[in-house]
Amino acid sequence: MQGVAPQVLVKQGMLRQALLDLFPPGAAVQCDLLGDRELLARYNEKPSYALPMKFQENATSGNSHVALVRLADYFDLITDGNGKLRRYLFDWNVRDYQGPVTVNQEIRRTLENPESPEFWWLNNGVTIICSDATTGGKTYTLTDIQIVNGLQTSHTIYEALRGDGEAPIGDRMLLVRIISTTDRKTRDQVIRATNRQTPVNDASLRATDEIQRNIEDYFLVNGWYYDRRKNFYKNEGKDPAKIIGIPLLGQAVTAMGLSRPDKARGKPSSLLKNDDDYLQVFNPKVDLNVFLWAAQTQRKVDVFLHSELANATQGERNNLKFHLSMLVAVEIAGGRIHDPQQLRRVVGADVQLDPEFLEDRLDVLKELTASYLQSGNTTLEKAAKSQQFTNYILGRLGI
Repeated sequence: MQGVAPQVLVKQGMLRQALLDLFPPGAAVQCDLLGDRELLARYNEKPSYALPMKFQENATSGNSHVALVRLADYFDLITDGNGKLRRYLFDWNVRDYQGPVTVNQEIRRTLENPESPEFWWLNNGVTIICSDATTGGKTYTLTDIQIVNGLQTSHTIYEALRGDGEAPIGDRMLLVRIISTTDRKTRDQVIRATNRQTPVNDASLRATDEIQRNIEDYFLVNGWYYDRRKNFYKNEGKDPAKIIGIPLLGQAVTAMGLSRPDKARGKPSSLLKNDDDYLQVFNPKVDLNVFLWAAQTQRKVDVFLHSELANATQGERNNLKFHLSMLVAVEIAGGRIHDPQQLRRVVGADVQLDPEFLEDRLDVLKELTASYLQSGNTTLEKAAKSQQFTNYILGRLGI
């Protein structure tokens, strides 16, 4: 830990000595200091567990395996003794179940058609990462497993078999890839590579990052839901008004924490695709309450812009929502914001974003927008995506 106050170090020494006095001479005592990040890391640690998975055929190369597994046996792996889905097995997956989308409907039709070819011929299968995989007879013992690819297939198999575990489709085969590794870098490479084979947005590929997990935990504690894995909280039936996705949070922090609403409006995908842009926004050093405040503020701005009080056109709602968020932040901060961590003092100000406050900021923005559009040959949409327009707004406000 860094930045520990001297008095805390003194108390650490006193505690260690007090403990040593309780034990015989020569005893070893360790007294560790834990800050918020260390506590969060320990909270996120999962206890080790091992699950069996029967298979029909398999092949092994080093620490990797492929196996053909009966759907009924795979169903036993992903469900508990009560037939409930073990949702924790999919924690590292970049998306949650997408519901009856086309690909899932096709998987279901393949399962239910008795004349269709072998299921594993038509399906990419699933990828499992675990810390250890051992075999005994025709059974794998898999330790600390995570199903990192194949969640849609897994859910569809679950839905097809949970009503009747003895259904004939249970004898069909699923291709299962098993990779045994404890190396975090390797794990992340596997997750990204296997999920790039099907359309996955850049936000979802960031879902397993530690900072994203920490933001999700912080939101939960405060009654909000960070949709790190797309559709997870929708499937849980949570209030849509309190669900915030990775892309929107990235745009909100860019607009308010970097004073770049033009970038948030014009290049939202680059905020997550480009590593430099991503680390500017989702910097692990930024206080977690900043992310929550940015999400809540952007949501309030969006709701306000759709209210009668805003009297905003469709074009204004689409193109100026991040510019309005920026004006809210700089008004509270009393100056331009260049780094998301500067939003700490904005959060600490605890200003109530009531409709009158937002209306005042919107009136200023509308006036400046009209003035800018009169001075050049451009459209509102083009202006909203231009840094020149952002600089014009801040310059006119003397910021």
